[in-house]
Amino acid sequence: MLAGVPRRRVFDVMRDVVRESLERLGVQPVLLADLPELPADTQGLLVYGSQARGDAVADSDVDLLALVEIPRPSTHAGIFNVSYYTKEQLGTGIGTLFGSHLKRDSRIIWDPGEILGPVVAAMGDVDTTRLLRRAREMSQLFTTPEHDLPKYLPGLLRQARYLLRSCLYAETIARGEPCFSVRELAIRYGDPSLTRLLASRHEGGHASEEDLSQCLTRLEHILGPFRVSRHGSLEATIVNQWEHPGDLLSMAFLVLGVTGQGSDYAEVEKILL
Repeated sequence: MLAGVPRRRVFDVMRDVVRESLERLGVQPVLLADLPELPADTQGLLVYGSQARGDAVADSDVDLLALVEIPRPSTHAGIFNVSYYTKEQLGTGIGTLFGSHLKRDSRIIWDPGEILGPVVAAMGDVDTTRLLRRAREMSQLFTTPEHDLPKYLPGLLRQARYLLRSCLYAETIARGEPCFSVRELAIRYGDPSLTRLLASRHEGGHASEEDLSQCLTRLEHILGPFRVSRHGSLEATIVNQWEHPGDLLSMAFLVLGVTGQGSDYAEVEKILL
């Protein structure tokens, strides 16, 4: 909050600053009508991804991260994706790929209390060897299709994209040529289909087993043979890992979260990779 300024005025100022900042980044004013209402406990806001790097195209999303006091699920409206993190949640990004991405490419557009800036600045570099090792451990979630498809196809595809994108980014960092652009990855790897396969937004939200297969084939090329599932299915993984929280349980939550609306599964509270 701004000291001495009424609450309503604070959010009027925040809204105006955010809109002006996004327009300067090239977001068309007509699209700003879809900008979601930010919660009352917003302490800071940044933009990351293609809009922050300056390589956005006409249909690129606008990825925003809001620092808040109370955890809440992400929201999506029009071209806007807003992820909400508390200071504690964002702190789990230190040493992760996502944290490195924020430190390198994000642009802070609202931080009146100077809270968000120091958190992002502390993110540090990612340990790519550790990231790939953790990704291989998570790969076992894709090895029981006879039990998990087609029921959990949307979630499996979403997380296969996430792992593949993360591993490809990690490879570029390990080579000393960091890249956080899907379109640039497609060029560097000579694989034009990566642009579509890895896009975070897909028309109609359609998920296909062919896309899943293509993502997993590429992922296996990076990680080697996937680990065999220790539990036999996604649901069994959650039951058996419940008392042993870690990467595997968190990833299983994310897979089921896509199709498990209304269930007891909540979004994970830490940054994985």
